[in-house]
Amino acid sequence: MKSSSILRKFQTGLLVCGALLAANVSATVIVERLPTTTATGIQADNSSGAPYTESVSLAATSINRLTWWGYYLGGGPADDLFVAQFDGLNLAGSVTSFAAGQVDGIDLYRYELALATPYLFAGGSDLQIDLINDSLDVQWFWQGAASAGGNAPRALSLTRNDVPEPGMLALLAIGGMSLLLVSRYRCRARQPQRATLLARQPASRSENRVA
Repeated sequence: MKSSSILRKFQTGLLVCGALLAANVSATVIVERLPTTTATGIQADNSSGAPYTESVSLAATSINRLTWWGYYLGGGPADDLFVAQFDGLNLAGSVTSFAAGQVDGIDLYRYELALATPYLFAGGSDLQIDLINDSLDVQWFWQGAASAGGNAPRALSLTRNDVPEPGMLALLAIGGMSLLLVSRYRCRARQPQRATLLARQPASRSENRVA
């Protein structure tokens, strides 16, 4: 009984430890410029030619997700063909669009590009973001951000994924292996008891018949 109680407490402790370590995996917003409530977009599609360029002041960091907002005066999300670049390098990943309300009666959308691999920005200069909806079937506008002044920047967000340090990952791995060993130990401990019960059942039945 004591050994069983100790095993249960040990197992519960490992589960709590694992949950705490998993909670350390989170996303940090590096830059966030929310969109204005009116239509202040700048056209950035195939008909406008080159991508629209936006500069962002950043310290050295890694970037896992780029988010931006925009709207259409022709076409829609089904026709999108976004091309995004950081400092002239094309970003690989999947773009997902979400309805984000309306501005001046026009449907506004939020776009999220989850990078296939994190972009490592060295710092020391502004990050240059180039963006265009290169589809021939849309008139697309990159929405402006809520900012004072006549030249408002474009609405965007940059996000970094925070993961546990290597030491924490090692602890999590040890916890997982310990749980596996504990479960195996408990299964093996039960096998002799089952065998004993199975061995006793025929005898008890025969005794009942004789009686």
